[in-house]
Amino acid sequence: MLTQELAVEIHVLKRQGMSIRRISRELGLSRNTVRQYLRGQIKKPIYSKRPIRPSKLDPYKD
Repeated sequence: MLTQELAVEIHVLKRQGMSIRRISRELGLSRNTVRQYLRGQIKKPIYSKRPIRPSKLDPYKD
């Protein structure tokens, strides 16, 4: 997963006139990944907290 900073850097490099190929080479990403970030198709995922699972040792805890 890419960081927010990397996504911002992609947009900055594009505004400076770099091509998608050059951005992908500079950052070590796929051209399609760079293209999707520029189109706004990739958004930051929202993760929720994991539920607390019971432990095997719960019956033996005080």
